[in-house]
Amino acid sequence: MARPAPRFAELLTVIQEYLVMTCVVLMSLLVIAQVIFRYVFNDPLDWSEELARFTFIYLAFSGMAAPSGPRLHMFIAAVLIELPPRLRRIVEVSVACLATAFLVAVIGITIHTILDLYRMEVNTPALELPMAYIYVVIPLGLSALIAQIWLDLYKERSTS
Repeated sequence: MARPAPRFAELLTVIQEYLVMTCVVLMSLLVIAQVIFRYVFNDPLDWSEELARFTFIYLAFSGMAAPSGPRLHMFIAAVLIELPPRLRRIVEVSVACLATAFLVAVIGITIHTILDLYRMEVNTPALELPMAYIYVVIPLGLSALIAQIWLDLYKERSTS
């Protein structure tokens, strides 16, 4: 029987991968539509460039945790390979703690900024969407990254 944490980590990775694929397809369609309308019909769409930009923001922040599951982010493993298993585990957990502390601080700052944007009623120029809605993906993506970091460590511990 599979343990819940590895299954949750795999599910989280799959959800993020599908979200990234959806964002890439949507962004591509928006840019293609903008080019066709601008150069073929000589009537550019007012909203497509802005929506493509916001899709890119969602792509970047929702997709940042997806490579973390299979450990595809840049990682200097040469040092860890030479360490004894117990010391290697201490270093991995320490790095995860430092990364988590940094990401939690960024999440706090971002939430404060999002609340300020919402209170000031800052809207996007073309779509007139609240900017707070656009940037809400940042704390969500960073939270998913924190979850992936710790689930990855748990998976390694349970397999070794």
